[in-house]
Amino acid sequence: MKKIGIIFIVMLNLVSCSNDDKKSPDASDYHGKWTLIKMTGIKNANVIFDSLEWQETYVFNTDGTFVKTRIKDNKTTIATGNFTMTNADNVKHFELNYKESNAIIGSCFGNLTESLYINTDNLLVGLWQVCDGPGLIYKKLK
Repeated sequence: MKKIGIIFIVMLNLVSCSNDDKKSPDASDYHGKWTLIKMTGIKNANVIFDSLEWQETYVFNTDGTFVKTRIKDNKTTIATGNFTMTNADNVKHFELNYKESNAIIGSCFGNLTESLYINTDNLLVGLWQVCDGPGLIYKKLK
């Protein structure tokens, strides 16, 4: 009788577990390289259809550091710092803290902090656009 009960519990667990297509990724899913794919604002541009004013990437490392790289007019600019990630209302928010002032920091306040979030399409979106900066959207490379 115990064996039947154990088998029943195991089968119930197997049946009740489902593979949800829209799984909630953990923080490690966001480590790696994100590439700018779309720019909105004064001049809307999409990398698929138009040329962007600049190329840009973020690389989020597992040790909590990041590197932001921008290539504009054949000039490469790099900025680095630390990041923290929080989950509010099931939305992943990133706060980037740069080591030093740099022209490529997309901040509403002109300081060393930049904010981004992951939208429902798993794209990284900068919050610079809420204060009249360009809307910058990034996709994670596999």
